[in-house]
Amino acid sequence: MKFIAVALLCAILVSSILADLEGAKEWENFKSQFNKKYEGDEDQQRMKIFLDNKKLIEEHNAKYAKGEVSYTLGINQFADLTKEEIKKFHG
Repeated sequence: MKFIAVALLCAILVSSILADLEGAKEWENFKSQFNKKYEGDEDQQRMKIFLDNKKLIEEHNAKYAKGEVSYTLGINQFADLTKEEIKKFHG
């Protein structure tokens, strides 16, 4: 029984690490594609915003696939900005 619990815990940890690595890779690709450069803590903050926005996009597009909404969303140059920051640009 302990072996199963330990194996399950290890599987969860490996899955989490792989998801983190994939997110970091997507973040680096995004920065490269849109010529974004951040240093230190700001890079980590922007990556979190990007990944949160990416999740929202994926959830929205799943609704589109079910016919619940009539349009899709995608990653663009604003994907590392908060809603408040985007509102400043589009007032």
